[in-house]
Amino acid sequence: MDGPELGEVRSIDRPWGTEEVFADVAGRFVGKILHVRSGARLELPLAEHSEEVISLMSGAVTVELGDSAEELMRIAMVPGQTVHIKAGSVHQIQADEDSMLLEVSSDTHSANMEGS
Repeated sequence: MDGPELGEVRSIDRPWGTEEVFADVAGRFVGKILHVRSGARLELPLAEHSEEVISLMSGAVTVELGDSAEELMRIAMVPGQTVHIKAGSVHQIQADEDSMLLEVSSDTHSANMEGS
């Protein structure tokens, strides 16, 4: 057995705030801390092959989630709540106040991609 792989947290400035990548295992999963400014909206990504779990740590956000951009359900989240975004879903997050979220995604979702 080889020794453990050590990495570093990477901070990436985004138009909506800052993304800190704390785990990135190529082809398996990515873990991020998202700091989203009040009123900011994350891009509308399609989780084509990956699944995501997003947990709100602080603040308040509205998540829009559905099978297509035309069929989005709105979910208001408060700290302590978690949402599971299944592969093939479209989702968007808007911060209703300064917010911190944890995001873990599987499969091909890359920490180098724009957005969430």
